[in-house]
Amino acid sequence: MPSPNLQRLSTRLKLRHFALLTELERQGSVSRAAQHLGLAQPTVTRALAEIEGIFMTPLFVRSRRGLEPTPAGEVVLARAHHSLADAAALERDLAAVEAGFRGTLRIGVIPFLSTTTHDAIWRHLLDLRPALRFEVQESTSDRLLQALRDRQLDCAICRFTAVKSGDGLVLRHLYQQEPRIVMSGPAAKRLARRGLDWEAYASMRWILPPLETPIRDMIRTIFASAGQPEPPSVLESFAEKTLKSLLRQLPDAITILPDDIAAELADAAGARVLPQRLQWNLPPIGLVRLEGLSNGALIDQIAEAVRRARAAPR
Repeated sequence: MPSPNLQRLSTRLKLRHFALLTELERQGSVSRAAQHLGLAQPTVTRALAEIEGIFMTPLFVRSRRGLEPTPAGEVVLARAHHSLADAAALERDLAAVEAGFRGTLRIGVIPFLSTTTHDAIWRHLLDLRPALRFEVQESTSDRLLQALRDRQLDCAICRFTAVKSGDGLVLRHLYQQEPRIVMSGPAAKRLARRGLDWEAYASMRWILPPLETPIRDMIRTIFASAGQPEPPSVLESFAEKTLKSLLRQLPDAITILPDDIAAELADAAGARVLPQRLQWNLPPIGLVRLEGLSNGALIDQIAEAVRRARAAPR
């Protein structure tokens, strides 16, 4: 069966077709999709036939589980999600222009970014003229990267983990962080002068980052290398205020944090960063953005602003 060419798609395909396809995927049923959209079932059936006629191939098959995408349907649905996300972003951009801004910039950040980094980002962005409107999402690197691929973000400052140039993303390296042990004050008085004693550390009250994060993976590997199981945690969190409170209130609290975050939290919580260095590396921090953005150069300037701020004497 021949494939549709660009002229056929550009003259016949509509955004509402993509909206219908994603609803059919979500509901798994023509009748449920029709009910959710407030349409008659025959109307949805005819619309699906029209769309499949445009693409010149079936996009769904019926199974005992309901409607399931064909291989061609999976390709079309991926593009449909991107197109609808881009349309939603366009709607927000136009609303921002109507309010006097030049548009909206959607930024993702990981929790473990220092005050120096945040200040550099916002000092640069807030000085831009005409001004932009901003939306900020804070999450783990893997979730931010997925949000980028799903067109829910324009850029993210996160760890370079399973991301590489060439998959629709542009990477800008920012800086490296070194992992450091942070202990509550009383525990540090007892243990700070020792060498790295993982057996003693295993019996302390651990504050761990969430599962499937680079630091958590590193902690698990460190203990395994020392012949110890990963310690049980009193708390799993990357919320800085929560970490400060526990380091302040638990006399035997311990965690591992990036060096710049460790220094900030220790100062605020009356805790200490141990002088011993860990022979482990964290994935670097970088800026990742979508390819082909009209404001791509503006986003790349954020990386330069962060680099300058971190290179400046303190």
